[in-house]
Amino acid sequence: MQVPVRSSLEGIEEYKPGKLVKGAIKLSSNENPLGPSPEVIREIVKSLEEGELNLSVYPWERNEEELRDEILSYIGLGTRMKKENIAIGAGVDGVLDTLVKIFIETGNEAIIPVPTFSLYESLVKIAGGKPRYVKRESGAQHFSIPVAGLISACNEKMKMIFISSPNNPTGNCISEDEVREIIESVPEVMVVIDEAYVEFADSSLVNLVTEYENVLVLRTFSKAFGLAGLRVGYAVIPEWLEKHYKRVSIPFSVNSIALTAAIAALRDKEHLRRSVELVRQERQFLIENLQRFFQVYPSEANFVLVNVSPAKSYAVYEELIKRGIIVRDCSSFRGAGDSLIRITVGTREQNELVVDALEGIFL
Repeated sequence: MQVPVRSSLEGIEEYKPGKLVKGAIKLSSNENPLGPSPEVIREIVKSLEEGELNLSVYPWERNEEELRDEILSYIGLGTRMKKENIAIGAGVDGVLDTLVKIFIETGNEAIIPVPTFSLYESLVKIAGGKPRYVKRESGAQHFSIPVAGLISACNEKMKMIFISSPNNPTGNCISEDEVREIIESVPEVMVVIDEAYVEFADSSLVNLVTEYENVLVLRTFSKAFGLAGLRVGYAVIPEWLEKHYKRVSIPFSVNSIALTAAIAALRDKEHLRRSVELVRQERQFLIENLQRFFQVYPSEANFVLVNVSPAKSYAVYEELIKRGIIVRDCSSFRGAGDSLIRITVGTREQNELVVDALEGIFL
């Protein structure tokens, strides 16, 4: 006889990552086409050879403290931030998991503007909470959040609001004025700003954490820093939240190699500059070439969202796989419809192959 599982698991969809096909160009998971910094590899090998990175012992607290120092220097808020404002976890996913456990229990609610990253919804449901979806604007507004509608959707059960900026899969950002309006309208609700793609954008909202007690900002090393395989991310949080985060988070959730790699990645500013410059140049190349055939939405991330209507996204996705190119069919994103595909910005050679393949399919 099977042992009954929690009722909150009913209706939760398994997370489906970008497909991997041997020999194909993978432009489905928003990874860095340049890979990690060579300095990261060198530092890992050096630390292993010199015995500083001992895989038989648990990660040192000293390494986590060193990473916190590097993050503080990187975000550049000076004396307005302390180590207590930095929470580290196994990727943004791990940080999110801990945060939802802190704030959501059975009967609570959370607002999720859709379409967006599906993990917000899953974690809220797993915790016994109820997601309340707010549809992003369409048409000329290009998936902007209806701020007044979002605020009016809040009630006494509301505990969290998730805002991805730049948003996945749409690539657009929310303005600071709009976020301030939300934060100030719901002081008893935690506003979570996911900045996983902020390195490719024109601005950040991280400064808001120094002004308000009900906002935090998520960051990752998986995108611009090229460390997706090591799973390390962080949150910039109000200082009062640190003690709760430490109580709830899994001990030693970030491994020693990941801590070493993240420190080295932050120190190699030239590799980060090259990675961001490549994405910005090639993002524009994709937009300019694809908008000849499709509606391509403005993006501040390392991907572009393309409307292939009247074709269906799944059919285009399958045709591209036949041509050795993997993109993301966005029909799995709640509220995205069935005609959107997301294409990770690759190298010029990869992007030219994408443009040629789509032109071949539609012309």
